[in-house]
Amino acid sequence: MSSKKKPVTTPLHLLQQLSHSLLEHLQDACSAAQADAEKLLAKLEKQRGKAQDKLHDARGKLEAAAAAGKQKAQSKARAAIDELETLLESLQQRQADTRHYILQLKRDAEDSLKLAQGVGKVRDAAAKALGAREVAARQVSASAAKPAAKPKTARRPAASTSKTVSKTPAGQAAPRKPSASKAVVAKPAAVPASKAADAAQVS
Repeated sequence: MSSKKKPVTTPLHLLQQLSHSLLEHLQDACSAAQADAEKLLAKLEKQRGKAQDKLHDARGKLEAAAAAGKQKAQSKARAAIDELETLLESLQQRQADTRHYILQLKRDAEDSLKLAQGVGKVRDAAAKALGAREVAARQVSASAAKPAAKPKTARRPAASTSKTVSKTPAGQAAPRKPSASKAVVAKPAAVPASKAADAAQVS
């Protein structure tokens, strides 16, 4: 079974996938074009080798026909030689063109990959943005999963009477206020009666 691709959920996902696919297709296309050109060059080289072998055989037949004085065989050998020489020239030209194409293809591939670095930066930026979004989503879900803390009730201070009681050492009575009778100032003593009578006579 073929693995199912994850659905694109946001424009950032789409941007990341498109830029990644573009880079992959570009690299694959460059590699495939170079591989095809190399295969064509190898095929031309093989054809050229076979044509050279046939040309060598045709020249040998021409020499043998000339030594035997066979005009018809000589004519046939010359025609084969001309055809093979033309084929060799064509194969050599195609080989030269293919080598030039391979060199140009390598330069184009390098230039294309350099220009595509901007696409790679776009892909990396999209991936970074998606990663930051996932981290933020995890933090939000983690904070939501924690139970809410119960508010602490403030304790009221104890009454002042309890503080005074606690400060008094055990076994000692609290100091009492002076009674009102002691606070009254004593009146002056009465004047003797004899002194009062003397004072009356003098007057």
